[in-house]
This record gives sequence, structure tokens and C-alpha cells, in this order.
Amino acid sequence: MSGLKKLGILNREGMKACNQGRLEDAMFQLVQAGLIAKKMDSPLHEAKVRNNIGLVHQLTGDFDGARASFRLAQHFAVKGAGKGNSLEKTISRNLNRLERTVDGRAA
Repeated sequence: MSGLKKLGILNREGMKACNQGRLEDAMFQLVQAGLIAKKMDSPLHEAKVRNNIGLVHQLTGDFDGARASFRLAQHFAVKGAGKGNSLEKTISRNLNRLERTVDGRAA
């Protein structure tokens, strides 16, 4: 099986686990997908996976981990497709939503 196919399966299954509330399984699968994306030197795939890892961190209450993951995802999205691409905009929305959540808890 190709690395790209494994990456896709791990990313999909990771998000499926996340949606089912199996956050540890989700994180494990997404981290594995991230390692494959890094090995493939594919910034856009790494951005997608890092964004999903950020979502899982956010759901577990690890806001610092989520912030770091979203920022890494933004970096890879810009590296792969330039500033202002649709993936970067999605990641930026996720980061802004996280910041509003954190700010709301601090108030």
C-alpha cells in the first residue's frame, strides 16, 4: 500500500474516531498520518493532518497543544499553496475559534 493511501486511511479513521469520542485512538492515528506526511515531504497533507490534530487537542482541553498544532498547520498550508489558500483560511478559522474559547474561559 502506498504511503499516500496509508496517510488517507489514517487521517479518515482518526477523524472518525474523534467524531465517535475515541480521542486517544484519534490522536494515535493522526500522529501516524503526520509522520507519513512528513516523510513524504508533503506540506499540504501535513497541514491537513496537523489541523485535525489541533481539533483533537482542543476537544481534550489541551488548548496549548491545539494552538501549536493549528500554527504548524498554517505554516505548512502556506508553504504548500501560498498565503490565503482555502486550507489556510479553514485553519485560521479554527485558530480564531480556539482563541475565542480560551478568552471566554479566562473572563
